[in-house]
Amino acid sequence: MITSNSNRNIVTADLYSIATSGVNASNQLLTTTGNNIANVNTEGYVREQTIFEGQLYGGVGESTTSRVLNTFAQNQLRRDTTMQSEFQTYYDKTSVLDNLFASEANSISSSMSRFFAAIQTATDDPTSMAARQVVLGEAELMVSQIGIVSNFLDEREDEVNKEFEATIGVANTLIQSISDLNESIRSIQGNNPNSEPGALKNERDQAIMELAELVSIETRVDADDGGVLVNLSSGESLVLQDGSFNVFTVSNDADLSYTSLQLTSDDNVTSLNIHETDMGGTLGGLFRYRDEVLESSRRELGQIALALTDAVNTQNKLGMDFDQQLGTDIFTRPEVTGLKYPDNSDPSLLVSGRMTAGESSSLTSADYRVTVDGTTSGTPDTIDITVALVNVDGTPVTDTDGNAITQSYSGLIAEEGTFNSVIGGIELEFASGDAYAVGDEFLLQPTKEAASEIELAITRPEDLAFASPIRVEGNINNLGDTEVTSSSVTNTTVDNTFADLGASAFDGAGGIHSAGTSPTGAGGVGAPAEIYFTSATDYQVLDDAGNVITEVSGATSFSNMLAQAEASGTGPAWPSEFSAMDNYPGYDFSLQGEPKAGDSFTIGYNTDGLSDTSNGLALANLQTADSMLLNNNGAGNLVTFHESYSNIVTDIGQKASSADISLQAADALKSQSNNWFQSVSGVSLDEEAANLVKYQQSYAASARLLSTAQDLFNTILSVVS
Repeated sequence: MITSNSNRNIVTADLYSIATSGVNASNQLLTTTGNNIANVNTEGYVREQTIFEGQLYGGVGESTTSRVLNTFAQNQLRRDTTMQSEFQTYYDKTSVLDNLFASEANSISSSMSRFFAAIQTATDDPTSMAARQVVLGEAELMVSQIGIVSNFLDEREDEVNKEFEATIGVANTLIQSISDLNESIRSIQGNNPNSEPGALKNERDQAIMELAELVSIETRVDADDGGVLVNLSSGESLVLQDGSFNVFTVSNDADLSYTSLQLTSDDNVTSLNIHETDMGGTLGGLFRYRDEVLESSRRELGQIALALTDAVNTQNKLGMDFDQQLGTDIFTRPEVTGLKYPDNSDPSLLVSGRMTAGESSSLTSADYRVTVDGTTSGTPDTIDITVALVNVDGTPVTDTDGNAITQSYSGLIAEEGTFNSVIGGIELEFASGDAYAVGDEFLLQPTKEAASEIELAITRPEDLAFASPIRVEGNINNLGDTEVTSSSVTNTTVDNTFADLGASAFDGAGGIHSAGTSPTGAGGVGAPAEIYFTSATDYQVLDDAGNVITEVSGATSFSNMLAQAEASGTGPAWPSEFSAMDNYPGYDFSLQGEPKAGDSFTIGYNTDGLSDTSNGLALANLQTADSMLLNNNGAGNLVTFHESYSNIVTDIGQKASSADISLQAADALKSQSNNWFQSVSGVSLDEEAANLVKYQQSYAASARLLSTAQDLFNTILSVVS
């Protein structure tokens, strides 16, 4: 018999009760160990342990079974899981594009090289229809190759949007599940404070871990009721203390294909915009991949496609084709419709845009946000706007000083069919006149879909303009040794009414403007058609009728003879009507040598000059010309089409390589933190087996003690009887 003397009260415990408590305690320990062993393969299971309180009078007191958990290890595992999931998603997606652009079979650079090589070959025999047909064939293949890559990127956008929806759906289900489990745990612990609902807590922790794979979160245990509060790492609440929760919703602004996220409370209509690329986890990796790799690559590819085809179109129009007509566009130039913002005054109002012809060196890969500042009714209506360059995520493009790149315009013509040039190499059409309202906004994405929309505009090899449309020839009776070193054509726009200030001196009928048909009108002079030297340093510029347009004195060089005449011509001066045009006459030439008085050089349309290949060579030289902007902020030098494409390939490759390195580091960190967590909370079969033996022995000993107590009791009964 055991006695305890405390405060003069003697409490006794008999051998039977001690043995019974020992058997029950050992049985509880065996149950806990058995539960651990049974759940060794259960995902998210945290091992449990049972602790007993000793009793003053002997025997085993109350037991407490609880999970063995290190919250620091658990939180670290969640953070490392989030990081690993983000880099895994980002790398998996980026490596697909890396393989696409790095593959020689998909190389747009090779397609461009074959196209320009075909032009170079055709210039060797400009009258060969077979060689010209090869050029068209390579042009078709190049456009097709660009379209194939562009369509692949389009499909990746659809794919990532579907992944957004699926992942957001899973995240919302987990958030609701965590909130529901909080309520269940609160209820059980409220009814039985000494009982820990381990299975429910394991389920909740597993849901939190799965949510951590999707987004970066922070958790906090409510000390009052044991509920877990969940926030995004950026601070926004997902699971709140009152049991409510916030859910992710998909929202769009102007671009309906560009998914963005909001948090919406389950009991009110308040929405909160969140920064997608800062979310971490699978969602953060998807958003980073979309904004940093996919969408930027689509636009840069579109920029190359537009700049390349525009440069070829522009040069071909500066030449003369096989039919002895001025050249035309080889490729189509797609137009885009501005996307409307939801708060616009009238959803039926549209703004259209397209690349400005000849502005390949100004075109950016950025999007353009157009804001209406005011309208004025009249004939025609006019509009005031502000144009801002924006990145794919809607943030402003900034210059080297960090200032947003914007430009305001006043008095632009607002009528159907009229396009107004603005910054960034595009032009805009406001077909609705004065119907626009102040504050209306439109988003134009001229490069996003362009690569898949460009097509071949010609089918006849005769339309390739390999010859120059002008011919400069020295008079056979010239006494000096001066010769033509080069001629250039910079404008072939035909408008004999001169309503278009961009009109050239070409009349569109196989000639140039003569007296009476030029901008000077009746009684005026015609376009420059002859240079006549009055001395070794003085010369006159004449039209085709021999009328003196202007005179130049004291020339020190004979480069760009007509430009010199416009800048320094006297008696009479260069006609103001010519200067009022944007680029008239649109041609020039340079001489070299020492002229004599009486020497002359004539300028005329290159009739029957089909063997001329000067414009064909200019087309071929576009391959190595610096024609494109490398950066949207305008900083840096221009680059070639090949360099621009190489920049896309290199950029994606670098991002894929960097993501691979980061992923390996994240894998190592996650493995390390998982080992730490499992060393504390995981089930060790060796440890549980040892415990099982110990608890079996304890059970057997307690049972033996109970048997001994029974024997003693029976002995006492037999003595008494």
